[in-house]
Amino acid sequence: MTDERVGSTVATETDGFEYICELDELVPNKIRRSEVGGREIGVVRTVAGVFAIGSSCPHQGGPMCDGAIKGTMEPSDRNEYVFAQEGEVVTCPWHGYEFELKTGASVGGAILGRIGVYQVEVRGTAVFCSSKRIRPQRRRSA
Repeated sequence: MTDERVGSTVATETDGFEYICELDELVPNKIRRSEVGGREIGVVRTVAGVFAIGSSCPHQGGPMCDGAIKGTMEPSDRNEYVFAQEGEVVTCPWHGYEFELKTGASVGGAILGRIGVYQVEVRGTAVFCSSKRIRPQRRRSA
């Protein structure tokens, strides 16, 4: 078994997580490109937490690692504007499609596709990411 020591944190090949960086190296709301399990992913720290996403938009393959981290407008009454989900949404730089960082789902169901999302753990001061995508929750029929 191979292990990589990062401060007092130990990552092993058997737990499926790879070391990304130290938490304080993540600039808030700026996506950091990394490679995990041979795939390019983006890791970002926001007011809502630390997230890891796939690097391609499901619409036309736009570079999600170049996207903006923000919130989104929620449905609201006429002449009322409700902004929500601060730090929980990434926008594709090509066509502006918005995706939830937690689930990868398109905000408001604008498109059927979703971006990949990966499990992230902060262990002490170090950020680790799983190489396996989080499977989306199936919608239950009513």
